[in-house]
Amino acid sequence: MDINKRELLVAGAVAGAGLAATQAVAQGRAARPVNSGRQPSSVDMTYKPRRLNKCIELWEDGQPIYYTGSGVGPNVDPYEQGRKMCKTWADAISYEMEHGCFDLKELREFMRGLKDGGGTKSGHRFPTVFVSPPVIGLDEAYARANTWVIEQLLCTGVMGIHICHARDPRAIETYMHMGARYPFPDFPNTPKVRMRGLRGNSASYAADIWGVSGGTYQHIADLWPLNPRGEIIFGVKIEDTYADETVAQTLAIPGMAMAEWGPGDHNLWLNGYHGVEDGGLSGHPVVRDAAGKVIADVSALPNMEAVRARVLAECKKNKVMFLNAAETEPGHNNVVQQIRDGCMVVAAGQGGEDVAIMGREFTKRRMPV
Repeated sequence: MDINKRELLVAGAVAGAGLAATQAVAQGRAARPVNSGRQPSSVDMTYKPRRLNKCIELWEDGQPIYYTGSGVGPNVDPYEQGRKMCKTWADAISYEMEHGCFDLKELREFMRGLKDGGGTKSGHRFPTVFVSPPVIGLDEAYARANTWVIEQLLCTGVMGIHICHARDPRAIETYMHMGARYPFPDFPNTPKVRMRGLRGNSASYAADIWGVSGGTYQHIADLWPLNPRGEIIFGVKIEDTYADETVAQTLAIPGMAMAEWGPGDHNLWLNGYHGVEDGGLSGHPVVRDAAGKVIADVSALPNMEAVRARVLAECKKNKVMFLNAAETEPGHNNVVQQIRDGCMVVAAGQGGEDVAIMGREFTKRRMPV
């Protein structure tokens, strides 16, 4: 789920981990510049990128990444929005299709705009884009029937997939190893896995977006960290009680790059219909405990904290990058505290660039923004 949904669960507070701003939130900030240009004091302006995927490069350097929404929505030209977002303060862009429109033409135009946007200050061709598709991790049969969705998304040139409701490890394995990979049995320095990829020979549009030949694209359009040369990241959302039961197996699947714990959906599953009181015209529901007391942050509830702790522990165990929302205000959601806890994928939420500025300063980031 996206941060916008989570923001509706609290009164004026970020509800914890999860996806960053959705289209409505991003467009609500339209008056703000996409990048203030502020650099960390530790920045190296002579920095030269090593790879295409900016996020993988940062992770390899032990640096967290910061992401925002695409801003694509009604009455927004996706190509022009892509050109603008190429210069974003964020390292990555979450393109939301779980609840947003599943429009591949718009996504292709957004990626074409990113490509034509002139590159980032770090020297990368564009920020990493990952998509939350409308298909979920229900079971293996469902996933096998929907691997086409993964291939179609990757053929637009995006560099990441983020699957919602990752309930069944076999479903996630199917999306990852069949839907997102080529069938080569002999990727160099890459462990063999049980399933063969289903991606077909031609991905000329994606190769053009990446700025490489078709052959080169096929050699590097693979899952990182399974393939150290891979430029595609795959993530999951552990966001319901079924996914909680299988989280250890899911996050151990070879090639898993990142995971979140989805407090918005988890609140619905764990705390029920009466855990969210309708906020009426205000648009900000009030969250109350069993005694009727208003809860400022549902992510601090004991049952929610337990879920977060489990997902974080499994991420650390499997070297998977943990995703959590963060803010600049003091408290457990403060970006510095989240990084200290082990967060490596930061959903900046309402704080936007200010969250990233604080976090980058704390980790002494060298890569320009």
